[in-house]
Amino acid sequence: RGSEPRMTHVLVAIGSMGDVRPQLALARALIAEGTDVLLLGLDDYAEAASECDVPFRGVGARLMGPIASPVVARAARRHQAAGALVLRRWIRAVAPAIARALAASTRPGDVLVSGILGLPACRLLSAALGCEVVELALAPTLPTARADSLVGAPRRGRSPLNLHYSRALRRGSLAMGAPIARVLARGVPNGRGTAGRRSGGTAINGTVILACSPQLVPPAADWPAAVHCTGRLAAPVRGWEPDAGLVDFLSSGPPPVYVGFGSVPLGEPRAAVARQAEAARRAGARALISPAAGFDEWDRDYGDHVHLLGFAPHDWLLPRTAAAIHHGGAGTTHAALAAGVPQGVVPFSLDQPYYARRVEALGLGPAPLAPQRADVEALAVLMRRLVGAGQARGYRERAREAAGVVARENGARTAAGILLAAST
Repeated sequence: RGSEPRMTHVLVAIGSMGDVRPQLALARALIAEGTDVLLLGLDDYAEAASECDVPFRGVGARLMGPIASPVVARAARRHQAAGALVLRRWIRAVAPAIARALAASTRPGDVLVSGILGLPACRLLSAALGCEVVELALAPTLPTARADSLVGAPRRGRSPLNLHYSRALRRGSLAMGAPIARVLARGVPNGRGTAGRRSGGTAINGTVILACSPQLVPPAADWPAAVHCTGRLAAPVRGWEPDAGLVDFLSSGPPPVYVGFGSVPLGEPRAAVARQAEAARRAGARALISPAAGFDEWDRDYGDHVHLLGFAPHDWLLPRTAAAIHHGGAGTTHAALAAGVPQGVVPFSLDQPYYARRVEALGLGPAPLAPQRADVEALAVLMRRLVGAGQARGYRERAREAAGVVARENGARTAAGILLAAST
């Protein structure tokens, strides 16, 4: 860190690329305000930080590492308890490396911005070094009685059961990151004594940036004023150009339907692509298909109506499509919302069913399609509903209206302003 005495915003990104991209967007907004920034993250993301010109320090650990085999990944997708077990084992394995990096990267007076996995450790540093801690939430998992503002709410509308569930959810999420705090406590002044006392429990006891569009996630009336729903934090697209094949496909006919399920590990990626391609043929639609990990038939001919897609930034790609069929991850749902295209959601787990319900509630697409029912005919019906006559027109109109509102949100700049105000 050198000898520069100025306060630094240390952005703690522990998780997948979906956790890192919003932090990169926030980092760029803070840098634009003349603030010192350090992104502290898994070693996997050094290149992404470099591409965005964001100062980066790797923690000496990588995402999941040897713990998550493909077999375990599929089990985690099918059973959330298995997913939690995998995550818990991984955190215990990498906790010493993350704790060392946090201790080496933080000075008294710094501002720590962290998701919930890093929050217990950051609270400990706050007690030991006088750092400000700001929580960055990428999905609505904060305590509330209101179902529309809560991932996994067990009751519709407003219910005490939702509040009980949300507190338990937060307690469990904080417990996931506790191993990092326990290791850190051994190496900071008074760490052992303050670890439990200053953990903060499940309460929201400081500034929270909820990086979601209020269009998609309605702010709950029972959230404290310290919770700010800023809009999504969209990372800048830098140094990327589409390949000639993608450009040619987009220009050779009407806008296609995007089909992609992010990092969801599908058991048979070849069969999944074949189903999606046949569904598009039956629907009379063109399709951009982003295969799941493990797909290895890139040279196979699925028909002139299909283009297989490698990486392409959603903010560039989705405005060029007619609709998006996806898993309902926070990043993809927000990107499709900003692009103004109808959405068909096939949710698997975690926050995906919540976003699927919100898409339906806002009239941006039809009811969610369960993964076990997503056969060729069901996918074809979904595509026709999104791009055909009848319902599709209403979906398109509402999607364009919502995108117009989202275009006036600047989540990264808003979040940066909140951080700067909190640190003065």
